[in-house]
Amino acid sequence: MFRSFFLSWKWALPAYGGIISIFALLLFQVLTAWRFADWMLTVGGVVSGAEQFTTPEFIQNFMYEGVVIAGLFILIQSFLNVASRVFCWFWYEAITFFYLPNWNKTLRDVSNPAERLQDSAEAFTLKFLEMAKAAVRASIVLVTGVPKLWIASKYFNFFSFGHIPGMLVWIVFAVCLVGFLISKLIGINLEKCRYDIRTARGFYRSGIEHVQRNKNRDDSIPNLEKLMKKMRKANFRLFFNQFWFEVWLGLYGQFWAVAPLIFFGYNVFSKHSTYGRAEQTRSTLGEVNGAASTPISLYDMYTDFLSTAARLKELEETINNPENWEMEKKENGWEDRRVSNSFVTDQSGKKIALSLDELSLLLEHIRREERQ
Repeated sequence: MFRSFFLSWKWALPAYGGIISIFALLLFQVLTAWRFADWMLTVGGVVSGAEQFTTPEFIQNFMYEGVVIAGLFILIQSFLNVASRVFCWFWYEAITFFYLPNWNKTLRDVSNPAERLQDSAEAFTLKFLEMAKAAVRASIVLVTGVPKLWIASKYFNFFSFGHIPGMLVWIVFAVCLVGFLISKLIGINLEKCRYDIRTARGFYRSGIEHVQRNKNRDDSIPNLEKLMKKMRKANFRLFFNQFWFEVWLGLYGQFWAVAPLIFFGYNVFSKHSTYGRAEQTRSTLGEVNGAASTPISLYDMYTDFLSTAARLKELEETINNPENWEMEKKENGWEDRRVSNSFVTDQSGKKIALSLDELSLLLEHIRREERQ
């Protein structure tokens, strides 16, 4: 899954060029976020009347700066989305072409190959990149933002306890640690549920392909109905577990929506800090908290990623064993197997090549004659 893309000279340019481009865009995005936090200090000063500007200064420091920051956010996010899509496509292509030769060589059947080679490979690249981008951005934010938040803490008091050095940093990490442990406890079954869904969907997809080749068989639709019931059962298990996990995420998000308002409101009304300073620090706190809460916000996606990786790992274990290929070829006769699946013999003894569709039609014709 990784060496097919990152350890291949063929894909070196899109792999490492994509990594550098995405990292640079994430860095610019974080620097723009800190620029926005500094701008919020000016906004707070203007709103509270603590700062007075002439008209040219107001246009330069307030309006123009706000438009520039908004434009930068839009451009950086747009380029980041394009770079991510291109990167994921090349990675998906590398995985596919890495798997196909071995899959074609092995005699052993692989369950749901279409789902694994297409859906699981694509989902693996998309989800891994999303989590990697979030982790890299969180790391940049924490490295650059924690010192800012530590310094900003000296302008505030923790209610009746007074000033505590670096209190905002300690609060963020303590709450995020407890939140992550609760997330693991509530979402303990999510990975298994998602794996079962992917397996059920794979069998259903294979069932549809089988029906396409054998449309006149009487047992085709009942088999699909059985597979659909398995999919329903797996999806409803996921819905139940996701419900409680989303309730928890909602409570966690509401805590961080309300608690800063109470904290900064107390300090502003108690004259411990200015409104502008509170707005700037609240923006910084939001960035640092978002970075520290990345494991919580991505936990559901992480379980989906693990289930996808497990499906691909099973495929690798089946097809990436050349020693077993040679043994199976000797035992089963590789060439004879291919010939028997591709040719039939007419009345004169001449071999005629048939496609799979033609072979299916011939077998159906033989069944009809036998019933008559």
